[in-house]
Amino acid sequence: MGWVKIAQLSEIPVGQMLHVEVGMEDIGLFHTEDGLFATSDVCTHAAQQLTNGRLEGNIVSCPKHGGKFDVRTGEATAFPCYIPLQTYQTEVRGEEVWIHLD
Repeated sequence: MGWVKIAQLSEIPVGQMLHVEVGMEDIGLFHTEDGLFATSDVCTHAAQQLTNGRLEGNIVSCPKHGGKFDVRTGEATAFPCYIPLQTYQTEVRGEEVWIHLD
């Protein structure tokens, strides 16, 4: 699919997250102090939308069971989650946020 524009930078201040649908994909966009990161927005344990959870630094918590993921890598960091999230390359082009979908 290639590069896809998913948001305006103004829609997602630092410390916030945003749910975006691209085709059949549910994408979570996370703006941390370390930059913008995009992952699958579905918890690999409980199939919950992660952007309904809590973002603390680079860690997002699932709203159902509290499992945690590092949004920079997709790595599961807390039980009951152990399967990592899909991650996407992210770029800021001017005021637009783009991700790369395979």
